[in-house]
Amino acid sequence: MRNNRWIKIMMGCALLAVGGMALAGCSAPQQAPTEVQKVVQKPSVKISEVQKRSIGAPQETVAEVTASDQRDVVVKASGDVLRALKDRGNQVKQGELLFELDPADVLLQKQKAEIGLRTAQKNLKDGQFAGTNDPDALQPLKDQIQVAQIDIEQINRTLDNYKVTAPISGILTDFSIEPGMTVNQGIVGKIQRINPVKIKANITEENAKLLKGKKELSFYATDKPGQLYKGKIVYFSDIMDTMNRTYELELQADNAKLELKPGTKVQLRLTDEAEQEVLTIPTTAIIREESNTYVYIFSGGKAEKRQVELGRLNELYQEVIKGLSLGDQVVVSGQHQLKDKQEVEAVPAK
Repeated sequence: MRNNRWIKIMMGCALLAVGGMALAGCSAPQQAPTEVQKVVQKPSVKISEVQKRSIGAPQETVAEVTASDQRDVVVKASGDVLRALKDRGNQVKQGELLFELDPADVLLQKQKAEIGLRTAQKNLKDGQFAGTNDPDALQPLKDQIQVAQIDIEQINRTLDNYKVTAPISGILTDFSIEPGMTVNQGIVGKIQRINPVKIKANITEENAKLLKGKKELSFYATDKPGQLYKGKIVYFSDIMDTMNRTYELELQADNAKLELKPGTKVQLRLTDEAEQEVLTIPTTAIIREESNTYVYIFSGGKAEKRQVELGRLNELYQEVIKGLSLGDQVVVSGQHQLKDKQEVEAVPAK
């Protein structure tokens, strides 16, 4: 009975609905609207760790070997060479006799002066024995004696100049003295001190930064690249040569085993192997904006924009001088669409 009644009621509602009428209680129960969840998609980025890597072979520059000291061999007298004891290229010691001039003419002058001195001294004694009391009468003899003594002293100095010795120890160069030849006063050769030697180089403005705080550097001869030697920095200019935009560098090194000759070239290492191990990041992480350089680092689920200072480049990696630490995670892909402190989904780069 109840089912028939419910059917009749529903049919009545349907007829009324067809007729355009609606009665309360005839509509079906309404369901609550479904809420649409808004899901914000985080951008996906790839990240890579800041690591220490070799940035390449040690930085080098060409340097030139020079003598640590150089002096001229000077002849202070003119004359004929009596004997020559050294040749060009010989190793000599300071004070060692190089050659000697023929002193025959000077010795004759000395004999003449000595005779004049003895004669004047005898005449003075004879005058004194004769009882001469007048000082003026004896003064010419005294003057004659003094002049003769001065002459002898000058001749002795000239004889000293006839023996030419080495002013310093080193290698004798530009020297071609032979017995019998006539030489005049002046320079007849040079002596170069090659132990220790000096090593000179011109350092570019960029490479000058690599020498900060260093007291010595390594170098090697071009024909022996496997043998490294040390040189002490004795001079490093703090004023740039504005024409060449370089700084003058000078080292001193023991040459006993090397036997380097002045004028030869060596390779000077501005950095060593350990200095080549530096903090690096992939070049794909770098963002350049005008004159500034940035990267995004991933931390706490967000990408943080950070300014960095970069150094040397080695293929796919670049040195980081300032702004990052070992182990930092940098974004290497997708960073150009990011904003500072933006939340991201990060996956390690392969």
